This record gives sequence, C-alpha cells and structure tokens, in this order.
Amino acid sequence: MKLTLRDTNSWLTILVFLMIFYQLLYTQYFLYAGDIHRIVHLGFALCVVLLAIAARAKRLPRRLVSFFLIIVSIGITVELVLLYPLMLGVFVLPPVPIMIGGSVALAIAFALCWWRTGWLFPILLLLAYAYAFLGPYFLPAGIRPPDVGAGRILAWTAADLLSPWGIYGELLSLMADYVWMFMIYGAFLQASGGLRFIQGVGEWFASKVASGPAMLSVVTSSMVGMVTGSTAANITITGAFTIPMMKSRGYTPEQAGAVELASSNGGQIMPPIMGVVAFLLAAFIGIPYAKVMIFAIPSALFYYLGVGLYVEIQARKQRLGRLETRPSGRQLLLDAPLFVIPLFVLVIPLLMGFSLPYVGFWSIISIIVTGVISHFLRRDARIDWQAAKESIVSGAVSASELTILAGVLGAMTAIIEMSGLGFNLGEYLISISGGNLLLLLFFAALVCLILGTGVPSIAAYLITATVLAAPITKLGVPPLLVHFFIFYFSAFSHLTPPVGIGLIVAQRLAKANYWGTAAEAMRASFTAFILPFFFVYNPVLLLQFQGVPALEVARQFAAVTIMILSLSPIFINYGLARLGPPERVLLSIAALTSLLSIVLSTQENVLTLIALVTCVIGVVINYRRSRARTAAS
Repeated sequence: MKLTLRDTNSWLTILVFLMIFYQLLYTQYFLYAGDIHRIVHLGFALCVVLLAIAARAKRLPRRLVSFFLIIVSIGITVELVLLYPLMLGVFVLPPVPIMIGGSVALAIAFALCWWRTGWLFPILLLLAYAYAFLGPYFLPAGIRPPDVGAGRILAWTAADLLSPWGIYGELLSLMADYVWMFMIYGAFLQASGGLRFIQGVGEWFASKVASGPAMLSVVTSSMVGMVTGSTAANITITGAFTIPMMKSRGYTPEQAGAVELASSNGGQIMPPIMGVVAFLLAAFIGIPYAKVMIFAIPSALFYYLGVGLYVEIQARKQRLGRLETRPSGRQLLLDAPLFVIPLFVLVIPLLMGFSLPYVGFWSIISIIVTGVISHFLRRDARIDWQAAKESIVSGAVSASELTILAGVLGAMTAIIEMSGLGFNLGEYLISISGGNLLLLLFFAALVCLILGTGVPSIAAYLITATVLAAPITKLGVPPLLVHFFIFYFSAFSHLTPPVGIGLIVAQRLAKANYWGTAAEAMRASFTAFILPFFFVYNPVLLLQFQGVPALEVARQFAAVTIMILSLSPIFINYGLARLGPPERVLLSIAALTSLLSIVLSTQENVLTLIALVTCVIGVVINYRRSRARTAAS
C-alpha cells in the first residue's frame, strides 16, 4: 500500500486529538500512578513529533526512519508501563530491561531535540555525560565528580522512573500534568474565534492614539500573550496582520518587526498563562502558580508601559498615519464571550485554590462550548473547521516538542545535580565575583541570554537556576526574587542576538534586516533588561510588602514609573517634540535619580522628589517647544 502525505497528515490529526483526549481524561480520572503518566505522556509526545516530521518530509528515507522510530517509541512505552511494578522496592539499580528502554527513549529524544531545536543542548548533554564518565579520571580535585560507574549514571539520566531527576523526572511531570495542556489552550482559543475579540479591542484602542497600527500590535500581542505564553506563536498569530499594517502606514520593516517582537515577547511574563518557565518557577520554589501569576502583574504592566511609550513617541516623531478603522461596539460585545468566559474560567478557580490540571480541563471545555454555541447562533462567527484543526495540531506538535526538550533537560540536570557540578560551578562563580551581588547578577543575566540562543526559554532558565540560584541566594537574596530575575532574562533571550527565536520569526515575517530589527527591538523593550535588577533590590515590585508602609510602596512604584517615562524619550530623542539640551539633561537627571531611589536604602524620598520635579519640568519644556513649532508651521 502506497503511503501518501495526506494519509500521514490524517494520522497526525487523529494522534493529536487522541493525545488531547487522554490528557483531558487524566485531569479528571487519575488512571494510574503519576510515574506511569509521565511514561505515557512522553510516548505520545515522541510519536506526535515523529509523525509531524514524517508528514513534512519530502524524502522517503526520512519518513521511513520516522515511522521506524514511532514503532520503537510505542514499544518502549508499553515495555516501561508493564515493567513499572519491578521498580517498586528497587534500592540499587533498575532492572536491565528498564535501563535499556529508558536509554533508548533518551536517545530518541536526543535525536529529536537535535532535529527540532538545534545542536546547542544536545551538545551540552554530551558534555555533561563526558563530565560524569571521564571527569573522575582527568579533572582536578576541586571539580572532579565522584566515580559512580556507568550503571548509576544511566539510572540518573534515563532509567530511574521513581526519581525526581532524569528524562522521566519532575520536569517531565510538569509537562505531563498541566503545562502541555495550557500550551494548547491558546490554540483552542484561536480555533474557536476568541482572537477576534482581541483584535477588535486592539483596533478600538489603536484608533485613539497616534501610534495606531503599532499600538494595535502592543495591545493585541499583550492579550494574546495572556493565553499563549509563547513568543513565536504570538508573533505568528498577531504579526500576520499587524506587521503589514504597520509597514503600510510608513513604519520601516525593521520597526514593524521590532514592535511585534517586543510586544509578543512580553507574553511570556503576562498573566494569567505566562510562559512555561513560570510553571517551572512555581515548582522550583514551592509556591502555587496562582501566586506567581499575581506577583508578576506589576512588572508586566511596567514592561508594556515602556513598549507603549516607545511606539507612541516613535509614531509622533515620524508623523506616521493613525489607524482609521474602528470596530463596532456591537461586534465587540458579541465576540466578548469567546475570550472573556474562558479567561474567567481560567483565572477565578486558580485564585480560589483549585489545582492546575482541574483548571486547565475546564478552561479548554469552556472554549469548546462557547465556540460551538457561537458557531450555531451567529452566521458571522462560523468556525472554519479546517483552520481550527490546523491550529490545534500545530499547537500540540509545538507542545510535544517542548515535552521532549524537557526530558533531555531532565537528563542534563540530573548529572549537574547528582555529580555536584552545579554546586562546584556556583562556588566558583561566587569566588570570581568576590561575593559581589551585582556582579553575580550580571553573570546570571549573561548566562541566561547565552543559553537562550536558539532554544526555548525553559532551557536557559533551568540550567541557570540549577547553577546560579543557590549562590545568589547565599548572598542573602530570597529565592522568589532570584528565580524571577532568572525567569525574566531567560524569557527575553528570545529577542537578543545572535540567535533569538522570536527575533528570527519577526524579522522573516517583516522581511527586515536582522541586526536592524534586533537593535530596534532592544530599544523598544529596554524595561525588560532593567526590571529584573529592581526585583532583587526592590521586592515591592513583586508585591512583597512585608513590613513596608503603604506610602513607601507608592513611592517605589512612582519611582519606576518616572524612570520609564524619562528613559523612553531619551532613547528616541523625542517626546512631544525633538528633545533640546535642557530636556535631555533634565530627563537624564530624572532617570538617574529615580534609579538610585529604587536601589539605595537612604535618601529615597529626596531622590524620588528630585526625579519627579526634573521629569515634570523636562516634559513642560518639551511641550512648550512642541507648541512653538506647531505655531511656527
């Protein structure tokens, strides 16, 4: 029988919906132990990604290899499930069949990680294995790992089904229990038509300001980010209509791509569904995800304040066209339930303390119900079933790819933790930093940005947190602040060169110059590279109010606002008009004094007052300059 691409795509669709049904079912009926659920979940993910590769492959050999590996993956999954009872009561090494099965599963995951996300983390995994196997014989005493033998290393990384480490460890558990399902939440929302409401709100808001289409990008991307948490997906969804619109109004390709990139990348820090890293952060420090979601709100608002100011000032400087279209209030009202009801079903139970799997299940059910009801009641809201299927399949494949990466990272972190490498590296970095907190924070930020090169931010976060979180905590910084710091820099590695994932997607979509887009995006998102340092020196920004008077809380929030309002015109050299020397000096003083008032522990009130006064005077002078130029023209 001849195997066609159409057949393969059909099988992929069937498998994806079977996996979704299984994941939804497991949230309501715990069919078996969580360890078995991890095995089954990874087996599904391997098969989904391999079948997606087969569906896209143009050459027969690659398709045949993919089908062979699918058969192997199914066999390994069945074997490990059946042999799982043998693990209970094992105190030395897992049985040989489990060792072999786990090792083969890790090898397949390793190959898929190489194919789908590039060479960086597969190479790092190989280096970790080299450290564990060869380090006892060649490395000096200070960084030498213990000689535990090949069997124990394989058990750490691939075969200990009961351990928190390895390919079947806690990182995979996070993906299997709820993260995978939250990742396809946005795909279901797009399929049901819920994004129409987001676009309508963005168009209404953008029609009120000078930045028009750029503000449309900021508003729609922030709202899409609330339910996807993925930079690349956000750019693809919203950039398809915002980037051409910006270019048609006079924005350069680099500006259009940068605005969309900066707006979409903020989705990883925008509650309620932040990036997958936020779920991992909650697990790392042992607090409910709902608290992480609440703590992140002020910093997300500050970030989008910075991006919004940037696009508005840039539009005024270039005198770009406004957005003339405006949605009708009736249309917005009719589309609102498609977005608002699932959002309420997601947020309210989380705040009430319900579990993430429970909330994820009912959130997706609410999307399906509201979408189907709208489909039958409104002719203008009919669901395009083919587009809906493609959206859901694409979302499931992306989520499954991240599941596989989580397995590989689990194996890598097992070696880092169990061999003592993480502790040794942390002690080394403390020694070369001389115990200086600011220098150690710079090291952590740099590691996040480098590790985030071309891979999902979860990888950068996990390794950086494993190596550097403990050393920074030793210097007196609470774990919550440390992990939020690492989380931010991991998330925004997607828009920094040399290989930011989001940067590549936005640049190609806008058909823009790569480096020009990168430079513009970093100017637009400058707050993302400042705020994490404020978390450490000013915990109030993460709503850590313990013992802080209300007036002091207000002062600290005001200081951050003044800093953003001052820096945005300086970066663009424009406010209401081109900045003259007096405004530049005054706004620079305002930015510097507000920064000092945030990080210093003395004279904060005086510094904040100076920042406020100089900022207001600078704005007034620039306003008068604008009025004078308008009168002269």
